[in-house]
Amino acid sequence: MCGTTARMRFPPGHTPLHWTNIGVHILFGSLALLFGLGALLTPKGGRLHVRFGRGFLYTYSGVVLTATIGLLAFDFRSFLAVVTLLSFYDVFAGYRALRLRGARPRAIDNIASTLGFCAPWIFLALMWRLHRPWAPVLTWSILGGLIAFSSYDLLRNLLPSAWLRKVWVQEHLVKMISAYVAITSAFAATVFPRFMPWSAILPSAVGYSVACGFLLVGRRAWSGSRRFPTRSAAALPN
Repeated sequence: MCGTTARMRFPPGHTPLHWTNIGVHILFGSLALLFGLGALLTPKGGRLHVRFGRGFLYTYSGVVLTATIGLLAFDFRSFLAVVTLLSFYDVFAGYRALRLRGARPRAIDNIASTLGFCAPWIFLALMWRLHRPWAPVLTWSILGGLIAFSSYDLLRNLLPSAWLRKVWVQEHLVKMISAYVAITSAFAATVFPRFMPWSAILPSAVGYSVACGFLLVGRRAWSGSRRFPTRSAAALPN
């Protein structure tokens, strides 16, 4: 009787543990969408922005963790896998841009950037080796973003210090917006699978248009820039 009930409640391949992970993932994802929207709409660098940003960072970590568990233990999907890769790197790099504030990358930044640059090629090699289905257009666009971000982050070891101090605000905002775009695209693709790939492309187009706006506005978008002066690499923790 218990076996029959379990089969009725959970579709094939969806165990109670799988559904629990999905539920926690949805909870973290919903909170991350709300916190991220709050961070986008509040004055950058202000108290509310900082609080929303922290909430976004914490809940986003839960999203990435539960997504990784779901992909590895329950149901692997190539689109969600590449989105998880990009979103993890974006949120980490966006946070580190805020911590560095124009200083040279530390060891942890260079390690993450190297892994971020290598991950797309490893993923594509595995897909080819395992003969897993994947959508080339979406996959290449997402992985291309990861390669672009990680390449720039590696170049920060060579770029002039004056440039790094000038653009750290844009780095932080664009990377965090990219992370928000990734989670929004994954949400839309999951909720509206019949409209793929457009359900994933539309949030990306809107989000990156907003990111381009912040690139043009630059440091003027950061109302708290005086409260957060540029620090030298020597003053930063490892």
